[in-house]
Amino acid sequence: MQKNKVIFKLNKSLDKKIALEFLEVIKGGIDFSRGITEVHPELRNLRVISSRVKKQETINKYFDSFYNKHKIYLTRKVKEFQKYWYRIEASFFSEAGKIFNKTSSKGREYTAYLSIINCNPRFLNNKSFQVFYLHPQGVKYVASHEILHFLFYDYAIERFPAMFKKQDTESGIFWDLSEIFNAVIQQTEPFIGLHGKVSDFVYPMHKKYLSQAKKSWHKYKDINQWIKLTYKYLMFGHRREARWG
Repeated sequence: MQKNKVIFKLNKSLDKKIALEFLEVIKGGIDFSRGITEVHPELRNLRVISSRVKKQETINKYFDSFYNKHKIYLTRKVKEFQKYWYRIEASFFSEAGKIFNKTSSKGREYTAYLSIINCNPRFLNNKSFQVFYLHPQGVKYVASHEILHFLFYDYAIERFPAMFKKQDTESGIFWDLSEIFNAVIQQTEPFIGLHGKVSDFVYPMHKKYLSQAKKSWHKYKDINQWIKLTYKYLMFGHRREARWG
């Protein structure tokens, strides 16, 4: 039986692209540009460059220099991340399989790209994600977080197509639900045992929903029940916010 696995790699071209895209991203109460300019103060001048082409040229030049200067270190970091993740890989997918009421008999390969910026996006179309090479929460937590997203979205669309098939996975209630799910699950004992306990684990805008979402999980410990109940809870919250502005 083919196993699920995560392969860690470098991808400078992707890193350059994401740096440009995330300069303007503020989401869930987080300004992602800080994950670029605070890590690399040399790029703070990007804020005053109006031309997108010029911004990309500045990013390209800086990233080429940084990757060349730190090539040996970054390559070693990829190997370290691969080693750290491999220690919990089988256990992670076993625990995830319990939650989603199934284990994959086919197995799937996920790709994790080391990044020199602290944005950490995931890409649902090809099951890949970035992980900041100095991430304070560690590669085990970040990789677990992103793969849970992949599993959650696949499961929700498969089991509740009428509810989710046409919903946006990058914003709105479906995205909210996915992030809150991770915030709940990654604070349960099995997952804390895998990647450790972290303090900064939820978007600021989702904190108000977390208590009820946790109660629903601990009461039922059933993914189908949790999705239905938390979705209704979020719908109510969104409607109330829209009503009162």
